[in-house]
Amino acid sequence: MRYQSFVRISTCVLATFGAMVAAAAGWQPTQIKVGDGQGGFVYYAAERQAIIQPGGSPTGPRYLPSGLVTMDNGTVALVTTYLNNSAPGNHPQIAFSPDNGDTWSSFQNLPGSGRPMMFTYLGGGNLSYIGGYTRYFSSDYGQHWTESAAVPGFLNGSFEAEGNDYVDRNPDGSAAKVWEIGFLDTGSGFPAKPFTSYLHSSTDGGRTWGPYTTSPNWKFDVTYNGNTYTRGTCEGAIVRAANGWLVAALRTDVPPRFYSYGTDDLMGTAISISQDDGQTWSPLNLLYDAGRHHANLQRLPNGDLLLTNILRDDVNMGASGLASHNRGLEALLSHDNGLTWNLDKRITLDEFDYYNSSDWTAAMAGHLASTVLADGSVLSVYGHHLDGSAVLVKWNPATLPEPSACVMLAAGGSVLLAARRCRLWRARRAAKRCISK
Repeated sequence: MRYQSFVRISTCVLATFGAMVAAAAGWQPTQIKVGDGQGGFVYYAAERQAIIQPGGSPTGPRYLPSGLVTMDNGTVALVTTYLNNSAPGNHPQIAFSPDNGDTWSSFQNLPGSGRPMMFTYLGGGNLSYIGGYTRYFSSDYGQHWTESAAVPGFLNGSFEAEGNDYVDRNPDGSAAKVWEIGFLDTGSGFPAKPFTSYLHSSTDGGRTWGPYTTSPNWKFDVTYNGNTYTRGTCEGAIVRAANGWLVAALRTDVPPRFYSYGTDDLMGTAISISQDDGQTWSPLNLLYDAGRHHANLQRLPNGDLLLTNILRDDVNMGASGLASHNRGLEALLSHDNGLTWNLDKRITLDEFDYYNSSDWTAAMAGHLASTVLADGSVLSVYGHHLDGSAVLVKWNPATLPEPSACVMLAAGGSVLLAARRCRLWRARRAAKRCISK
């Protein structure tokens, strides 16, 4: 059940796109929805597939995807954690697609334990990821992993990293500098004790790293019930914008109004920008204060920035409960190097309804990753815990300004023409087709 008023899709839209379908393998037609800036949505064609083990469920065999990269040989690589309660533990695995996700190899086991985080393509067939507190390396496009290095610790704690690295590249595509954001996990004080994000960088492909640095602007104050609480940030994604800025998407601490729930599902997402190559950072631009996080940042061929994030709990800013039962995968675009992100035009890549009456915060949506393909389209993946699958969505941000069809407004049932985003004759033609049906 959804509590918000969503647009009602006209019969022509349904005929054009059909319903969202889960698949065991191979692409199926689906639709993504984009906010129209007026409280409604416009729908666009995309493709969806689910990689799932037989018997997949929240407690049975299931995949937790955490990394996607496009390599210079045209192959896409996907890393996941395979979980099964009958065989406890995290089992990192990798699969490959030579055709942009149309087909996939069988999964191969990766070395180490823990979730394979910060999966990064370094150029020239070189890959790396963090498993536990060890970074592993491959020099043959992920076929063999023969090298490893310990993740440097600090402050008597462990460095935890979830998100995505950014690689500054040499003219031949090799890694000149790798940037990474993580946080200090002391294992105590959650959720009231604020986390602290740290940035470090490597000039040798991730074998050794420079000092950890942080910013005072990665802390912020929240007033609740007359008291002021200091909140911080933890995991992060990072990208270099087209104008040279470094842009970070940081996971923010649980708001004080949700302390009693004791869950990290109610953390948020904020943006911070460095105009001096990581020396200083702007104050946080809080996009979501609760329920949406696990950000991934990519730069698109046209210079726009893409942020994808998990929707775990649909909580409006400052609200104390759910706005809907939606869970899934969402995205935002920035057209100005990360300065602004239009929340009214939020992109829903995949969604499902879930509600646990004994724990409304229970999410059933896991980690994620995105990669930009050679043709400018995007492959995004996230963990759909209800059936234990890794759900992939292939979509193209460049097509979003064009309306796919007319939509019916829930209020009044009048036809909304998309003349703002296409030539008037095209909108009239679409409207005529819908009205005639």
